[in-house]
Amino acid sequence: MQKSLFILLFGLVVAFPCAAVQKFIWLTDSSIHQNPKQYRQALDVNGLTLKLLMQGVTAFQADPVQTTTDRAMAMLKTEAAACAGNRVKNTERLTFSYATDIPHTVFPGLRLYSKTSSKTTQYLQQQLNDQQKINLQKLLKGDNELHFAVGGGRSYGDQLDTLFKQPQWQHKFWQRRSIDMSAGLIDMLVQDRVDLLIEYPNVMQHYLAQYSDSTELTSFSIEEAEPYMLGYILCAKTAEGKELTRFFQQRLKQASQQKSYLEAHLGWVDVADRTQLTHLYNQVFGTSF
Repeated sequence: MQKSLFILLFGLVVAFPCAAVQKFIWLTDSSIHQNPKQYRQALDVNGLTLKLLMQGVTAFQADPVQTTTDRAMAMLKTEAAACAGNRVKNTERLTFSYATDIPHTVFPGLRLYSKTSSKTTQYLQQQLNDQQKINLQKLLKGDNELHFAVGGGRSYGDQLDTLFKQPQWQHKFWQRRSIDMSAGLIDMLVQDRVDLLIEYPNVMQHYLAQYSDSTELTSFSIEEAEPYMLGYILCAKTAEGKELTRFFQQRLKQASQQKSYLEAHLGWVDVADRTQLTHLYNQVFGTSF
């Protein structure tokens, strides 16, 4: 009897083996293992939201890899099971990756920054249109010697990306490519190595709060920029990537309806901006927080 029972149980184990955990690479620009300078403590939106998305999940396991934007996009082309979160979805990236239909993150739109005390700020105030916005194409065509700091490999949305790639203006853009890209770009503006920086308000607030010296900056709305930007999860264009995209699509559908997911967003903006971000969040995810 015992022998028969053993054979039966053994047969069940063989017939129904435990499902293997599918591991995948999670490409991020920040890591809990990095040892940054004091003011470079990373804005880990990816980590906060990934933790919520993977809560209670046993079928998949993320292996975070800290890398630059350029390298992350390259790895989506070469790794079978790799995903990157909080990424702008554009035409070029969709040629080598799948993207979730539901956004991973939502954040206030890009703004143009200059040092308040600079002549650049005075000049920009004279360039505002009737909507009190800066037309970036007109600014680039203007008779000026302004230089912009931009992130190498980063997407600013289709309209701005197209503008930045035009060869006649390449000398105006100073690119930075590194893991601590946002902090480095802000350094370039604060240290007067460039005149202008295009960045997200929450990113500026986060890094400037960690500077030992207060630096006053003025920001301007950009006519070609969206009022808010959506970050998506991109996965490799492989069978594994397609499965991961479906998995994250379902997890985002559930997690985005939870207040904890909203709070993960609110944690990286100033208290004064949380009402605006909550409104954007509700608009994008169909919630009523």
